[in-house]
Amino acid sequence: MLEKYFLRLPTAQDKQSVYDLMIRCDLRDVGFPDTDKEDLGHDWEQINLARDAWLAFDASGMLHGYCADLPWGEGVRMLIYDDPGTEDTDLFLGLLLMCEKRAVNIIQELNNPAKHGIYTHVSDSVSHQKSILEEAGYRIKKYVFNMHKDLSGDLPDPELPPGFRLRTTISGQDEHAIHELVQEAFDWRERDNQLFDEWKKFMIHLDTFNENLWFLAVKDSEIVGTCLCFQQSDIGWIRQLAVKKPYRKLGIGRALLQRSFQAFKALGLPKAGLAVESINANAVNFYQTAGMYKAVHLDEYLKEI
Repeated sequence: MLEKYFLRLPTAQDKQSVYDLMIRCDLRDVGFPDTDKEDLGHDWEQINLARDAWLAFDASGMLHGYCADLPWGEGVRMLIYDDPGTEDTDLFLGLLLMCEKRAVNIIQELNNPAKHGIYTHVSDSVSHQKSILEEAGYRIKKYVFNMHKDLSGDLPDPELPPGFRLRTTISGQDEHAIHELVQEAFDWRERDNQLFDEWKKFMIHLDTFNENLWFLAVKDSEIVGTCLCFQQSDIGWIRQLAVKKPYRKLGIGRALLQRSFQAFKALGLPKAGLAVESINANAVNFYQTAGMYKAVHLDEYLKEI
């Protein structure tokens, strides 16, 4: 298998060519660029490139494939990219098998009963990847929607109930309260709470963190809602939006969302985006009523080890 390709481990110098490959795959899979180079860099910071990732080149030295095993809440997540035009070859299957073998080893090394799943995400439109995954014993666990909002035209001002106000985050002061709020708000998901250091490592990177894009809803001195945003290339990305349970259905989440839209537009960004799981139907409906639409439909595949 993969006889037509030369395989080697990636180095930091391969980052641009891997990113270019990912963009080509985005254009095939969803119709527009949907990958951020800073996220690729963060992925590589989490893994050992000499052990957890592979590149596939043709005889001319052109990069056609990339795969990597990343830490994931319930196990390991595989990233697999096969270049447009290689769909009828064994490239995706070969990368899948290499990634899966390493993922099994990682899970065995973790020796944690709670971390026993191998996950990967593919666009619902890419039939060859879905067929290969299903033949290899993977099943769809859930769907993930990337929702976008176009920021052209006038945007409504955020409206809060009396006694509430919006402000931005103060670094070194608010992080623990934000973390606690997010863990409480996301407790509906089948997941263990993230420890503060793990959450901070995921959310705060020197190259992407901007405290002026982390918005808080405050009543008196209590943080009751938060909208944590980043700029990713030409899109403003909302990574976590949460409101404390006693303060829901008061318009706080919508006000935080609208404030983020205004901030993105002020930066000259043409659209805003976020990811939401299909099982959270209330959230999907909420974002749609705020003018967002489903731009990307991802299938989350799982194989349990």
